[in-house]
Amino acid sequence: MKQLVLVYRIALLCLFSIPVIPSLAQTALPEQTYTYLIYHKLSPGLTIQDALPVEREWRAINQAAVDEGKLIGWYMMVKQMSSDPNAEYDYITVIVSPEMNMKGASPEAMKKIYGDSVQTRMTSLQNRDRATAPVVKMEIWKTMIASFGSGFAPEKSPLLLVDFMKPRDSSNKWMVFPPLMQFYREGMKRNELLGGGLSGLVVPNGSEKGYSMLSFQNVTSLNVIDDATSEVVKLRNQFNSSLDIVREEVLRAMEYTKRPAK
Repeated sequence: MKQLVLVYRIALLCLFSIPVIPSLAQTALPEQTYTYLIYHKLSPGLTIQDALPVEREWRAINQAAVDEGKLIGWYMMVKQMSSDPNAEYDYITVIVSPEMNMKGASPEAMKKIYGDSVQTRMTSLQNRDRATAPVVKMEIWKTMIASFGSGFAPEKSPLLLVDFMKPRDSSNKWMVFPPLMQFYREGMKRNELLGGGLSGLVVPNGSEKGYSMLSFQNVTSLNVIDDATSEVVKLRNQFNSSLDIVREEVLRAMEYTKRPAK
């Protein structure tokens, strides 16, 4: 696991192609995106504050990759709530890539960050990373559908509602697309959602995991969950009739990269 994590962290350094739906998608996305979820467990006695210096250094490295078009984004998402009382992690680093095989920042970009001591500084960062919050699990997801409003930005919607799910009937799992797309439309219309999507698990995928799909919603507040219109409640019921929610979590964006201005 350490060797695998090291490869991906150096490369770094909410699946299937996204159907871009004109009536839904306001922010254009690449034809395909892959999302790496890297789960971290804080070492005994440490807190999120201890992990921030390490993750901020990773943020700078990943910002260089985003600026070069190698990555779409990097986010440090801290767990706020979980339906699993035995959740084995404290936070997730999320990496969104246009390719399943991630590409990291160029040697030139790395030199701008670390000067002539890239190898030494990277070794130090990796050692501090493992000592502070070692990786306990990693997953790769591929996006089925996704939409982000024109005003989407992590600082405007730092909360992420994530549902890990399994289809009730695998032959009808695509039936969730119409109600889900309408659900996003309604949420964005009311300025309660700034983004959302549905992803499928690529690796590692097996029946023992208990879930194979993931939906995410970038929400402005948790009031969205309880203060819903009758139309939204109807859409939720349609959605839930097709999928079982195995686990639900609320995450908060603590650190993140920004897309270059166009």
